[in-house]
Amino acid sequence: MAAGRAAGALGLFSLVLLLDFISCQSLPRFGRIGENITLSPSSTVNFTEIIWKKGMNKIIEWNGNTGVIRYPLFKERVHLDIESGDLVIFKLTSLDEDEYEIESVDLTNGLKFNLIVLDPLPSPTLHCNWTNESLSVHCEIPQSYSRHREQLRYAWRCSSQQCERSLQLAALVPDPPPVLHFTKGDDLSQEVQCFVGNPESNRTSSMLLSTCVPADNSRHRYALIALPFVGIVFIIGFLHCARRTEGTTAR
Repeated sequence: MAAGRAAGALGLFSLVLLLDFISCQSLPRFGRIGENITLSPSSTVNFTEIIWKKGMNKIIEWNGNTGVIRYPLFKERVHLDIESGDLVIFKLTSLDEDEYEIESVDLTNGLKFNLIVLDPLPSPTLHCNWTNESLSVHCEIPQSYSRHREQLRYAWRCSSQQCERSLQLAALVPDPPPVLHFTKGDDLSQEVQCFVGNPESNRTSSMLLSTCVPADNSRHRYALIALPFVGIVFIIGFLHCARRTEGTTAR
């Protein structure tokens, strides 16, 4: 049941991400380091010539007379589908980020794509602070993930209403990342989950709140207080036995 609720929360979180990132009329295109991406003009025209450019530089072009011409910018890392006009870029690197444009006499207007290449997303780190019987829980992506942190979205899952609100506000990109707050009277036996996502992937980490609460050392304190008395009783008993042993030996 818990696994099903977690999957449902993650699915809803992914939907929030998707709706947020497709809300703009002019879509950027997102890819991941080391993976492939297809830039598609989504056109039904029959192409007679195609030119793809990265910025001001040609990548690849084709027409019925010369065939396909590849330029050295991508060193065989691109493929052109001459029927659909799709451009496939293989093994993305951060240097592939740029504006891409397809030009053709068969299109009314050239189409442009703003490619953003994201690094692999690490799992979030959770840590907590217990101060004056109040608990705060933080969820963060390591600072080593430095590129495109503005694309990150955070959300929580727990039994508290503040977790439900965080999911509803996930598209607002809180800065700094959200923090959960609990008091001693809250259910501190529960597990909290932090979801972090970008347009290409998401990661989850969890924590039991009980691990953040200092252990009750009162029993140990009472044991330490009682220890000297136990020692005294032991010494008295030892001396009493020694005297009896002496008396028996003397007889």
